[in-house]
Amino acid sequence: MKKSILTLFLLVGTITAQADDYPYLTFETNSGEIVSVEFASDLTLVFSSTTLKVGDQITLPLKDLKKMYFSTTNLTTGIHTVVNTEDFKIYGYYDLQGRPVEQPEKGVYIMKTSKGNKKVVVK
Repeated sequence: MKKSILTLFLLVGTITAQADDYPYLTFETNSGEIVSVEFASDLTLVFSSTTLKVGDQITLPLKDLKKMYFSTTNLTTGIHTVVNTEDFKIYGYYDLQGRPVEQPEKGVYIMKTSKGNKKVVVK
């Protein structure tokens, strides 16, 4: 019995030590978007019926989440999914050179909002 408990403690200690080697929690969507967040003991993951909220940093639709894993490097593509634009006011769109765009078509744009600027992809 003592050997079983000792083995269990060693196994748990080994698993915990291995998690320390991966400083980023990475999310990949079905569209190929990759977002990494720095993994810390106070990082919160909140699942609702349709979304996953990671701390105050990102919100991802669960239907678009392909996989979630730990990684040794920050793999963020710099493009985050905007879930609900009703949560903030959109002031305008700009191309990557900073020129205003009236009606964005397919491409990558900067969206100026009441909650900060976001890089968006219009498909």
